[in-house]
Amino acid sequence: MAFAVLAALGSAHVAMAAMPDSVTRFATAPIIGTDEDQVTTRDGATQDGIVFRPAVATIANDTLGAVRLDTGTDDTGPNDIRADQTSDEPDLDRREVECMAKVIVHEAGNQPYRGQMAVAQVIRTRMKSGGFGDSACAVVKQRGQFFDVDSYQPSRTGQRWNTAIEIATDTLQGEGDEVVPGALFFHSAGASMPTRTRVAQIAGHTFYR
Repeated sequence: MAFAVLAALGSAHVAMAAMPDSVTRFATAPIIGTDEDQVTTRDGATQDGIVFRPAVATIANDTLGAVRLDTGTDDTGPNDIRADQTSDEPDLDRREVECMAKVIVHEAGNQPYRGQMAVAQVIRTRMKSGGFGDSACAVVKQRGQFFDVDSYQPSRTGQRWNTAIEIATDTLQGEGDEVVPGALFFHSAGASMPTRTRVAQIAGHTFYR
């Protein structure tokens, strides 16, 4: 019985030795892990924080020598996600976002988040009204309405600017709660516009339609 087992093992060893080197290496290579914390490469080394897709061997029907490794690393692999697959939001012009963000920072940078949203929504409502310009830049640059937006260059490295960009982006995409519905004007809380309908007072500003 022992002799038969040894003979069988010897035959298996001979059969493996007769296979092409590429097939032998593939057959004896360690399995590549897919754990996100640590994976094992074919050489037995481990790398943290990297996920490798396991290689798949494709063997031609006519010969064992024809082996192709498909690593799935092409530009359109199954794990790639295109932007148009994850969001239906329209593309925004960066200049439009920045025009609105400048006004948010200048007029309400020291106001609570809701007050900054209100200023942004006044600009959006003006864009839709037809009487102030059909873009954020056209609205905020209209003569006699705001300040010199082109010359105003706020710091772009702080949290205040980041918040303004976030609010401007959401507002231009139509997101967020309506905090001053229909408001077309605002001014310091100490002033008044008797010919306009008051919508709300938020922090230091009063809003009117």
